[in-house]
Amino acid sequence: MAYEYETVLAEITDDGLIGTITLNRPEALNTFNETLARDLEQALLDLDEDKDVRVIIITGAGRSFSAGIDISPEIFEGMAPNEYYDWITLMSRPIAVMSKIKKPVIASVNALAIANGIGIVAAADLAVAEADARFGATAINVGLNCILPQVVLYRNIGKKRTLELVLTGRIISRS
Repeated sequence: MAYEYETVLAEITDDGLIGTITLNRPEALNTFNETLARDLEQALLDLDEDKDVRVIIITGAGRSFSAGIDISPEIFEGMAPNEYYDWITLMSRPIAVMSKIKKPVIASVNALAIANGIGIVAAADLAVAEADARFGATAINVGLNCILPQVVLYRNIGKKRTLELVLTGRIISRS
């Protein structure tokens, strides 16, 4: 069985026990845009409501789990502060939803989990990563401050490690 979305693939195994969500904007390294944020949120809710699904796996299509949020210049042109607030809130909603759903979520990380991507990994109940996977809370590198990924990072890796990632914008390897 599969659910239909524009920017994520959501499939359920034949036995109905495992739901897999694949972020599906590989040409953009699975960066979040408004559609992906909404699709991921809805896919999480749909799989959580499926009575047969026991676990949800999130992964990324192509060569990246997620390189964060799409910050193309045209997105910000003429954006008022209240519009920015609404936009960044939308980008964070899948992370908030993950904390409320009943089923365990596993992040299966290929290559990069950057910015909002690391937020998804930190919000997951469990994460597995390829040996060469890299992680970073890089919003500071482009002049943004995304709070919700920081909150889930803090809860999982502690204050000092979170501050190191958030304040330096450095990308670290899995090991």
